[in-house]
Amino acid sequence: MSTEASWLSDPSAMHDLRYWDGAAWTEHVIDAGAQSVDPPPPGLPAPLAAPAAPPPPPPPAAASPPDAPPAPAAQQPTGKLSWKDRLKQAAEQGKAVAEQAKGAVAEQQSKRAQQWAEDPNTIWWGESKGAGTSATGMSKARYRITKDRISIDTGLLGVRSEQVPLWAVKDIDVRQSLLYRGQDVGDVILQLEDPAYGVDPSGAMSMSGMTEAGTTSGEVLLDNIEGPYRVQELLMPLVSEARAKKLRERQTQYLNVNPGYGAAMAGMAAPAPAAPPPPAGPPADLSDQLRKLAALRDDGVLSEEEFAAQKARLLSG
Repeated sequence: MSTEASWLSDPSAMHDLRYWDGAAWTEHVIDAGAQSVDPPPPGLPAPLAAPAAPPPPPPPAAASPPDAPPAPAAQQPTGKLSWKDRLKQAAEQGKAVAEQAKGAVAEQQSKRAQQWAEDPNTIWWGESKGAGTSATGMSKARYRITKDRISIDTGLLGVRSEQVPLWAVKDIDVRQSLLYRGQDVGDVILQLEDPAYGVDPSGAMSMSGMTEAGTTSGEVLLDNIEGPYRVQELLMPLVSEARAKKLRERQTQYLNVNPGYGAAMAGMAAPAPAAPPPPAGPPADLSDQLRKLAALRDDGVLSEEEFAAQKARLLSG
């Protein structure tokens, strides 16, 4: 009795199953449930009559494309912002605050400039024309000249105001860079006779206008102003007049404190009568008068030229 056509164990042991067509082994084989083709080797014995092996599983059908994923549900407002939204919101708020502060500072500086311009005591006023001034509408320093002093305002949000008396200025220089020379912009440098009257410029770009404690350099810098040479020519007679006035004040104060010096100075200033033959030795009070003259020179009442003239007069008399 022949075995009916069916899938049977592969007698060659090369595959799990091989198909018997009822008369011979075929090339159709199955391994681990997967069907393939492999010609049977010669000499395979015919199968014994036995129950047929279970039919192979049907070949898998072609997989249909998966359904399109459902569209994400519209995000319902929950009242909470993501960290990116919060960061963006904070940046926009900071930008708005900065713009508001910049506008307030520009308005404050404009009012200050108008106040100076309308003050009858103002001889000249100006501001620093450094880089970024026109773009921001703010100036890091403002300057004002009156008959007896220079006023300086520095700082951006906070303002530090300082006063420098003109009598403290002993020299005036102008400095211009190649970048600003064509624009008639430069620095006016005021050298002071006493560093205590100097201005520390390190807080000019600070937000508060304040600086840490430090020492001054003994000069005042009118930084990047328009027409620096015109300002120099304007300051020179004002400084000369202020220094002469201060010298007279010092002399008057010194004479009020030491009334004896007035008579001594008047006697030394009067024309000397015909001198008798010089005595054998200097007068007893000559050294005392020389000491007094030196004291007047050291206190600034007499210049070096005046001191030398009076000393020569004493020694020749």
